[in-house]
Amino acid sequence: GKTMSYSVDLSAASCGCNAALYLTSLHQNADTSTCDDYYCDANKVCGVNCAEIDLMEANNRAFYSTFHVQDDGGGMGGGYGSARRDWNSTVYGPGARCIDTRYAFKVAVSFPVNAKGKLRAMEVTLSQQGKPCHLPVRVANYNPFGRDGMQELSDALVAGMTPIVSYWGAGETMMWLDGPGGDGQGPCNKDTPQRCGDSVRFFDFAIEDSESIVHVLQ
Repeated sequence: GKTMSYSVDLSAASCGCNAALYLTSLHQNADTSTCDDYYCDANKVCGVNCAEIDLMEANNRAFYSTFHVQDDGGGMGGGYGSARRDWNSTVYGPGARCIDTRYAFKVAVSFPVNAKGKLRAMEVTLSQQGKPCHLPVRVANYNPFGRDGMQELSDALVAGMTPIVSYWGAGETMMWLDGPGGDGQGPCNKDTPQRCGDSVRFFDFAIEDSESIVHVLQ
């Protein structure tokens, strides 16, 4: 397996914003989408579905990492937000103890495999210089609709998946990402996409193997 790492600045992306970095089987898709291109994802945003791995869907209050086989729009994942409680606002968010989202932080995403090369998990770790703690989350044992989702995503990764960056929120609801959730403990009571900054920043991308780090984008 490999580890992809990068830094991200979400300080301008508050409740109602979604800064996403994800992988889809776009290269293998031969169907023209309703967006007049070959875009595909698990939620058929442009009318065509395919496998998707969300390294992050996030703002400065919430952070999700999610597995999706091509016909599972909901997927399975972890992090902190409306429906996920691996962390809380004391460790992730503006002024938080581990990841203070007023400043840039590092994300490392690993894809460990077993002896036969089958994907075992997606392991995500958030860290920030000068902070005393890291935030880990592990997504594994994904069996959507009784199928072996880990094998399906292994096959997708071996075939090659396309990295995609998006930043959106206006005209949409992000309560599924950052809302209070059923227990009322989620980060945002109200979305304010009109306050989303014009941009977020991704930088210092690298791919790491057991011996070296290959920088692919600065």
